[in-house]
Amino acid sequence: MIEYRLQILPDALRLLLEEAEAFIGEEEFKGQKTYLIYSSDDISDILKELGIPFESKDTEETGWQEKWKEYIQEDYLTDDIYFIFEKGKTFEDNRRTLYINPSLAFGTGVHPTTKIAARLLSKVCSGKNILDVGTGSGILAIAASMNKALHIDAFDIDPMSLDNCLENIKNNNCSNIDAWTGDIADIKDKSYNIVCANIISSVLLAIKDNVNRLSSEYVIYSGILDREFDSVKDELCKGYIIDERITINEWTGVRLKKC
Repeated sequence: MIEYRLQILPDALRLLLEEAEAFIGEEEFKGQKTYLIYSSDDISDILKELGIPFESKDTEETGWQEKWKEYIQEDYLTDDIYFIFEKGKTFEDNRRTLYINPSLAFGTGVHPTTKIAARLLSKVCSGKNILDVGTGSGILAIAASMNKALHIDAFDIDPMSLDNCLENIKNNNCSNIDAWTGDIADIKDKSYNIVCANIISSVLLAIKDNVNRLSSEYVIYSGILDREFDSVKDELCKGYIIDERITINEWTGVRLKKC
């Protein structure tokens, strides 16, 4: 993981970084704003091509494990699930809480695409078998478990995410989730009531045939830029009707129901 420090952050670059699920933070000292970009990918060539000066360090040198607390805020993931980063934290209103031990590469619930996917999933997951594609931290699988899903299979192609995912599953006492490292094409002879994928549009298009193969009732796609939706809608939605669409900021997601 690399920390990049920039003095300017054009909107086009911000959208590119958000789509790549890089984390963006800000610091201000004596009126000078500095943008902090944390990315698992090397983006130095992109910054050089755009002519944006930067400094970079490995996060082991920057103390990220404490620094994230300055930037990431707890919030509602769905209408009735509040995600927290402090284990055992309680509230006077007894709200339902989902505890995530933040790990930069794996997702925390802060990003709009995660909230979109969770809200689309929460309305239909009770009593269902679910596949969570690209599970990352496991937050969507855990939310589905909390909303009475029957069973959830969750996987990610990134082996670095598995330890964090399994830790979060254990900390939320979710005995009905199985998680592993792998690829959707490796899943054979199975079917799920719901397949949920919160990934960028290009990957959604690449995996859609396998998603359709594994889904018997619903597909949930999130991670689509709102301005891209019309260009990918026909291909992603073929064989389904749009049951619900949610847009937060510039991101959108859909729950599709099989025709």
